[in-house]
Amino acid sequence: MGSRNRIYNLEPGVSELLTINNFKENFSTTEFIEKISSRLMDQMENNSGKVVLDPKPFVRTFEHVLEELQQLRVRVQQQCDELESGTQKAEQHYKKNIIDMQGAFKDVYQSYDGLESRIGDVGKTAVRIGEQLETLDKQRSRATESRDVIEYFMEFQDTGYSERLDILSYESGDEGQFKAASLARRLNAAAKDVDNDDKARMGIEKFCERFEKEVLEEFDKAYREGDPRVMAHCARVLFEFNGGSSCVQTYVNQHEFFISNMQPNDLSERESSEDDAALSNPFIPPPEVDTSLVNLYDDIRITVRREVEIISAVFPQPAVVIQVFLQRIFAQSIQDQVEMLLSRAQNISTLAYLRTLASTHAATKRLVDSLKAYCDRELIKPSNADDTRLVSVASSEETLDRCMDDLFVPYTEGNRYLYKEKACLTELFGNMITEFLNFMQQYKKTSARNHSVLTRTLNQISSSTSSNILSPSFTDADQPSPLSATSANGFDITRTDSPQSIQSNLVKVDDSGFYLISADAILRIIKIHSEAILRCVELTSPQEISLSVKQLYDILLDFIGSKYLDIVLDEIYDELGNKTEPDLVCFPVISASTDISQLLQRHFQTAVVPLVVGAPSVHRDSLESKNKFLGTLESKVNYVVSRSIEAIIYWLTDILSRQKKNDFRPKDEAVVMMSNGTMPCVHCVEFLTKIYRSAIKTLQGKNLESYLLNVGSEFHSLLVEHFKKYYVTPTGGLLVTKDIAKYQEVIQMFKIPTLNDRFEMLRQLGNIFVVKPEILRSILSEGYLARLEPNVLYPYLEKRADFKTAKLDQILGIAVDENNGGNTNAGSSSGSSRDQKATQRRSLFVNDNKVLKEMMKNYSSNRDFLSSLNLT
Repeated sequence: MGSRNRIYNLEPGVSELLTINNFKENFSTTEFIEKISSRLMDQMENNSGKVVLDPKPFVRTFEHVLEELQQLRVRVQQQCDELESGTQKAEQHYKKNIIDMQGAFKDVYQSYDGLESRIGDVGKTAVRIGEQLETLDKQRSRATESRDVIEYFMEFQDTGYSERLDILSYESGDEGQFKAASLARRLNAAAKDVDNDDKARMGIEKFCERFEKEVLEEFDKAYREGDPRVMAHCARVLFEFNGGSSCVQTYVNQHEFFISNMQPNDLSERESSEDDAALSNPFIPPPEVDTSLVNLYDDIRITVRREVEIISAVFPQPAVVIQVFLQRIFAQSIQDQVEMLLSRAQNISTLAYLRTLASTHAATKRLVDSLKAYCDRELIKPSNADDTRLVSVASSEETLDRCMDDLFVPYTEGNRYLYKEKACLTELFGNMITEFLNFMQQYKKTSARNHSVLTRTLNQISSSTSSNILSPSFTDADQPSPLSATSANGFDITRTDSPQSIQSNLVKVDDSGFYLISADAILRIIKIHSEAILRCVELTSPQEISLSVKQLYDILLDFIGSKYLDIVLDEIYDELGNKTEPDLVCFPVISASTDISQLLQRHFQTAVVPLVVGAPSVHRDSLESKNKFLGTLESKVNYVVSRSIEAIIYWLTDILSRQKKNDFRPKDEAVVMMSNGTMPCVHCVEFLTKIYRSAIKTLQGKNLESYLLNVGSEFHSLLVEHFKKYYVTPTGGLLVTKDIAKYQEVIQMFKIPTLNDRFEMLRQLGNIFVVKPEILRSILSEGYLARLEPNVLYPYLEKRADFKTAKLDQILGIAVDENNGGNTNAGSSSGSSRDQKATQRRSLFVNDNKVLKEMMKNYSSNRDFLSSLNLT
């Protein structure tokens, strides 16, 4: 009671703060204390506005607040205990209800299982009853029909005819006629089983013949008048009577499409076409499908699209009629036209035959796809999308596929197509390669060994083609006459875009009159091969495409490799071995070989790999064949490159050997001043210039740099040895420097820093023939010469005319040992100092020779020249 009385001592605002709601959500102790304290502070302000702090109100107020909060906490705790107790009771009650419900649900499930089992038993019983009822109904129907058949048969047995059946056939409407058709079919079958009753059998047969004839006449009349309702009724009756075969044959035989196509075509159109010349020209794209076939297929599309609609509306089994109609189209119209086109093309050439076969096959495939689409649209409709219609569509598609296969099997079965394709490629490639082989046979420098290889290759080509290949006569050394080879149909295979345009497949590559197959001709060969691959994809089954394409690619590699590049590279290699001036034909040959290798690599990746990658074994074999070809080609190119460098160095050596003994000891100083160099120098510079110009026209990138580096390095070595051989007077020293300047100038065209350094060293070495003896020591201590050892410089100083008079050996600290064959030895005094210096110097020339030897050693492996081509 005391505490309850004390609460009235609290301010009303403070009492409001001591409610449970105030402690819910975002309660702040600081704010709570501030609110209580602010009210007390307001009460302590006097009239002057000053605050007089008195702690007693604070103490009493907070004591009362704490007491109230403790009571509030007790009440809250009591409520929490009550709520927890209630929650536990509710949770226990809930769990009990769940347990009770699980039992109830289990009982319900068991009840449903029992009910389902009982319903299943009832259903099975109902099905059995239905099957029994259906069987009984069929038996009753058969019994009724059998009774009717017996009654009608007895009438025929008594009188030879049946009046009731006639009335049913002609006076009972459509349903009566349909029933009469069913009875006639049964009667006819019964008459055949009864052998001893000729009267009944003859009467029934006569009725059946008359009935079928009259219904067919009615169908034919409705067909001519365009009455689909009557046609449908007659077709239904005839399908019930005898399966509808007579009705279908009448419909198909009298169709306007087949009647019009039975008329013979113009004989002139069958014998020739405006596309005949284009079909035989391998250098232009194949012409489009023959116009007559295009027109026929357009008519077939229009006819089938219209007739499928009519057949679906008229006949009770449209798929059967459509199959007969399509089979008749292929057997009569399409097959005759295709045979005529292929026969005409066969008489023109093998290429014309293959092009016609491929284009005809593609056009027929497009036709079949169109006809399938028409059948799908008409046979599968929302109202007809049942299992029977789906089977009908599948049957129509199978019929079209079978007709397509039957049409082209005589031309593609087994290896028939591939054999002709390979023979065609062999003929076309052979005709193009033969012009080059004939030229090589008549090339005046061809070796006896290569001559026999050429003859054997020509015999192989001529034996594998049907062409009459004649050897051309080269009356003009600068221009071969066009190849006189013709294909089997008389068409000149050197034609390009028109029969009037004749050009050779060869191109002259240098002034010596050497010819190679032109780049355009190689591209034409690749295009011919690409077209053959496209035909192979069109005419070969998917299971055989990879192997067939590999065989076609092998033919291309054989002609380009064995019958062309191998022969020309072997010829160039042998020719470079002659001890004469190289004619540098190797450069265009190397360039052509690298270009062809890259072209064949791209052709393999784009045209061959996508078709063989699906067959791992064939892909592996194809890759192996291609890599073997490119590896062999790369090796031969490297051999030719190495042999060409040897031939160039040999010829440079021969030119330098023509240097006269006294060339550098001239008597007329005026002549020296006017001279541009000695004759060997002039000839070497001219030859190297020709080498450089030929190389930059045909080689590129690293190949060009590697080639020029080898030539320049070898030539530098020749010159280093060359200038040791001749005595030089002061006036002759000017000729030496002029020659070296000319050599340095031509080498600078190569634009290779390493060679520039070497020939700069050579230029400084030439200066020792010009300077006076008193300044020679200064020259030898500068630039590259300072790096050379005395025994390297000695052979050059020894060739100076004043070597002995000026005592130049003392400048180097080298003495000549007369008793030791003229070998040089260091002097006893200054020689030791010179030797010490010599150990500290390194000869740039010697180092370069080591680099050169290592480089040539690597080069001799013949694997680096074409590394930039990524041939493999």
